Amino acid sequence: MCARSCRAWLAALAAPAVIAGGALFAGCGSEDVPSDAKTHIRFSGYTGNPAETNLLAQLVSEFNASNPDLAVTYEPVPGQYYPKILTMLVAKTAPDVFYLDVLYAKPFFAKRLLRPLDEYLARSGIRAEEFIPALYRAFTDGDRVYGIPKDFNTLALFYNRRMFDRAGIAYPDSSWTLGTLRRASMRLARDGAPHGFGLTRDDVDRYLPIARMFGATLFDGAGRCALDAPTARRALEYYAGLELVDRSAVSPSEAGTTTAYELFGRGLAAMVFEGGWAIPYLADAYPATEYGVAELPAGPAGRSNFLFTVAYVIPATSRYPDAAWRLIAFLTSEAVQARITFALPSRREAAERYAAKHPAYGPVLDAASYAIPYEFGPKGDRVRERLGTMMQEVFLGGTDAATALRDAARDIDQINRL
Repeated sequence: MCARSCRAWLAALAAPAVIAGGALFAGCGSEDVPSDAKTHIRFSGYTGNPAETNLLAQLVSEFNASNPDLAVTYEPVPGQYYPKILTMLVAKTAPDVFYLDVLYAKPFFAKRLLRPLDEYLARSGIRAEEFIPALYRAFTDGDRVYGIPKDFNTLALFYNRRMFDRAGIAYPDSSWTLGTLRRASMRLARDGAPHGFGLTRDDVDRYLPIARMFGATLFDGAGRCALDAPTARRALEYYAGLELVDRSAVSPSEAGTTTAYELFGRGLAAMVFEGGWAIPYLADAYPATEYGVAELPAGPAGRSNFLFTVAYVIPATSRYPDAAWRLIAFLTSEAVQARITFALPSRREAAERYAAKHPAYGPVLDAASYAIPYEFGPKGDRVRERLGTMMQEVFLGGTDAATALRDAARDIDQINRL
């Protein structure tokens, strides 16, 4: 469920609206289908996770069997998902239900590409408090709800138990701070592991939570980039300093791997910040790795985390929104949520039950109480890309943290003005 860079997709969304919003919202009961015929709708999502696609194929089959007046066709989209979805939206051939990552929610809201779900929610009796609160809010714009979250992840601190034992360090717990992590990383690199910590150089999804732990924010109340600030500078100096100053951290590319969780699984780093998606990955690829999971350490301003989530949405162009809603209500029901195994369910009670049965997910669930959505505004993908360039500039020694943050803030404000 991680968002992928889609520059062309976002550029198209940044252009004048491709769909005229006002003409699209016909009444919810507008489906003109003969009473003796099935209503045929289409449903699309990602193809990356076989466990997910297999479960959804089974669920769609069960839904069709129990709803004889409907026929849902499940069409997972391979390759560049969002550019393909946008192309279909422009052509008015989009699926009646599809995945929407929180990273792309605000661009969709801004262009009025989605059908509000408030009337359906009111009629169905589904209540916001049945879901993890931050997940539900993530797909709300103003007072309108546009998506029902299907599942989620947050970041957690994964640590190698054997390496900690070898170095004589107590396992991470709720008392850990960023200072504790830094000292442990240096000691582990010296006594117990090839590297103390595994970090990412070319993305901001690990740096920005640390920036918030120092008290920095990406945008101020007026929507201007707020990273040209002492708190953001101290956070970036801390994060980059793990590798550039302490020499206790390593990035995947420097270690010959492609991801931080592979770096961790291969035993090349004793600690990483990773999402709950690393838990099934490690079980499959590195079952001998003895590891634990804790919440991210706290910084001077407290704790922070990112909320990675995807919702089921209905495009404004759907001819059959009533049927589409029935599918969404089924897919986000308590019974179906209880069958999710590749992430934490979005329903609060289902998530709590799953974490109780699988304790490694406990810190992932706990972080949802203070995590913020993984999004960067209406032009989020371009903002995210610029921040990734900023990270590379610092790690490659091309510029210092203060200059990199100042230049990035200037460029991001220019992006958002376009």
